[in-house]
Amino acid sequence: MNTFYHGDCLFVMNHDIEPESIDLIYLDPPFFTGKVQTATAKWKPGEMEVSYEDSKKFWKTKGYSTNAPDWLKHIAINRPDFASYLYYIMVRLQACHKILKRTGSIYLHCDEKASHYLKMIMDEIFGYKNYRNEIIWDYKRWTCSSNNKFNKMHDTILFYSRGGNLINHQYEILKNPKKQNKNDGNGKSLRDEQGKVVYHIQTQRDVSDVWSMPFLNPVSKERVGYPTQKPLDLLERIIKASSNEGDTILDPFCGCGTAIIAAQRLNRNWIGIDISKDAYEISSKRHGELPLVFTHFNYVSRELSEIKALSPGDFEKWVNEFYKATKPFPDKGVDGVTKEGAAIQSKSFTVKYNVLSQLVTDAKHHHATSKPVKEIILASQIGFDDSTRKLKFEIETTDNIKVRLETPETMLEGIDSL
Repeated sequence: MNTFYHGDCLFVMNHDIEPESIDLIYLDPPFFTGKVQTATAKWKPGEMEVSYEDSKKFWKTKGYSTNAPDWLKHIAINRPDFASYLYYIMVRLQACHKILKRTGSIYLHCDEKASHYLKMIMDEIFGYKNYRNEIIWDYKRWTCSSNNKFNKMHDTILFYSRGGNLINHQYEILKNPKKQNKNDGNGKSLRDEQGKVVYHIQTQRDVSDVWSMPFLNPVSKERVGYPTQKPLDLLERIIKASSNEGDTILDPFCGCGTAIIAAQRLNRNWIGIDISKDAYEISSKRHGELPLVFTHFNYVSRELSEIKALSPGDFEKWVNEFYKATKPFPDKGVDGVTKEGAAIQSKSFTVKYNVLSQLVTDAKHHHATSKPVKEIILASQIGFDDSTRKLKFEIETTDNIKVRLETPETMLEGIDSL
């Protein structure tokens, strides 16, 4: 647990996360702003530029499946970029539904450009009966006035559950109001002019669907220079409301890591996913800016160029991790064995006929593989020559052994082996 995945969250949720294993999901995906989001993350002794694509041109190139709902296809007639965006979010919300526990909750952060469309999608996937709240995050920030509209001073967070028996600690506030110290954001209690501690008594206002919380201003100590960064207080409120200590929190669009840092501070397990390596770099450095230490911090790559650049030994380890396989001892020509007993061999070069032929022999005689051998997996960082593909057909025909010839491309795309 406590793992950061570098890659597309759709693939990670479908491949790496067990069904009904997550207690709480918070996701803050792109908002369809129509522009590239850019900022500069500053770290001592240097800095780096961070950006992600959210332009109409980008979304138009994504496209959508013919399996998309009819209403979405209708939108695509005049707004193909927006239809593509909605489809992108929809399939990822479907994956969220699959991995969320039946007692779990999901909070989708969005704004006025797409919130009403996303609510339709959430109703379809999670069920309109499991809709809980449209939470309004009311913030105050300096913004220029406009002649043709009111200033934007809120975001929308759609709150749904997987089922009726959900965790919601907000109800407990009304039953058992608590007297809490107000603090300055750094753990120190606030005091009045006489030096007395200032208290806050929880009231019905604390369970309102309008949350008044400050927006991160440009000079905030919490700000790390990541576009669209959200405040820790906001994420802590969500996590406290809909999870217990020891639960597992998932953020599929991890960004600068605010959700996983809030989870860490509140003694929850967490999984963060982001398609950008910048997100990992910033998240891993934030433990130096905040009063916490990441423990058992794992990094797992699901990004093609990164995997293609691995050393032979690291590629072998990556393949075993990908298939949840163990390395046998002694290996005797078999690099890994899956839970089902299939033999794996990993190569960093273009694989030829003799490699596959030898693997079949080694798998048949290895102590750790299932007998009779039903499947073998041969993974190559580069690919396979024609003789190997021909032998694959012969083995499957004569020996009745399924042969999977895999490359990082086929593995990450989730398509059938060569």
